[in-house]
Amino acid sequence: MLDYLAWRGDLSFERDPFNSVDALLLSTLSYVDLAGVVPSPGEGKITLGEASEKFFGLHSEEELAADKSFINFAPALLRHLAESDRFRNAYLLNYINDTDISREIQFAAVEIDTGDGIPFISFRGTDDTIIGWKEDFNLSFMTVPAEEEAARYLKQTMSGRTVNFRAGGHSKGGHLAIYAVAADPGMAERALAVYNFDGPGFNNDALESERFKNVRPKVMKYIPETSIVGRLLTNTTEPVVVKSSEFGIMQHSPLTWQLEGKEFETCNATDKISDLFDETMTTWLDEMSFEERKVFVDELFSVFEASGCENLSMLTKVGVRGTKAMIGQMRQIRNDSGAKVRTLVKMFFVNINELRGEAAKEKIEESRILSIASVKLKNGKQ
Repeated sequence: MLDYLAWRGDLSFERDPFNSVDALLLSTLSYVDLAGVVPSPGEGKITLGEASEKFFGLHSEEELAADKSFINFAPALLRHLAESDRFRNAYLLNYINDTDISREIQFAAVEIDTGDGIPFISFRGTDDTIIGWKEDFNLSFMTVPAEEEAARYLKQTMSGRTVNFRAGGHSKGGHLAIYAVAADPGMAERALAVYNFDGPGFNNDALESERFKNVRPKVMKYIPETSIVGRLLTNTTEPVVVKSSEFGIMQHSPLTWQLEGKEFETCNATDKISDLFDETMTTWLDEMSFEERKVFVDELFSVFEASGCENLSMLTKVGVRGTKAMIGQMRQIRNDSGAKVRTLVKMFFVNINELRGEAAKEKIEESRILSIASVKLKNGKQ
């Protein structure tokens, strides 16, 4: 994405119309904590360039460097957007942020006016906190608070206006964008496109409802090869599979997605890990009632929480003490969901080990190449 801004950031939307990469950039922009930077609903607007200057005046480099989550790239992305001719003068407005651990809600959204006459509504996705990922899994059995907030936000933001709009988000943000548009027939009619970047799908009952019929043809979904979150529940449309420079669950980070010019570099299909997760979860969820799904999700995340880790980035490096605590928690699960929980936890760590294994392979290959090069140099060969 940063290469895209470096090579094409000088092109206005008049010269080069809005595309899916622009949608991904604006979808991830809502990961930035814009509190105190972008005005709340009805309180004015600020250019992206001004917002960047204000944001970095409020947050030091040391403070930003201390963020070890997978969305810690967002402030740097804000800066790059602000430095580009394409986005510098875009307006940011109607910012809202509602995060409450006790209610298990993470919701944030912002409107972006790029100047092409079609506003973009960006819904914030899941960070890699345990509670954030749990809310994604909660979608399998309930309407989560963030969904209702998203529908309310979109209706209030577009109320009294006649313009069409685009909406989108990464991770849970993509799901929220679809839900918000589908919740109101008027919004569904005015939406030109709804972008879902590796976000969860929906229950079959919801997809078969009348309100989704007008939205589904407008949904554009993109997932990486090893998609996990994007394979939760049923997709509203057949997703486009994008190549990533990372391995395993780290492919969820949009900064790793590969581009060819202004298009995503695509693959023919998802990989075995993603397919196994999708197959396993689909089979289990079809067998479980909503109440059984709730028990399953609570039990699964009680294991992750037992590690003492606050987010998945920490979980990928969990030590001996955290691992023992997780094993102890799994042993306490005696109900029918116990075996399923153990299977999913094992799948998660196989994924992590594969990531580490690939990195180790790269280091071995690099050492081998350097050794050969060293021998050739000694022998006087180029």
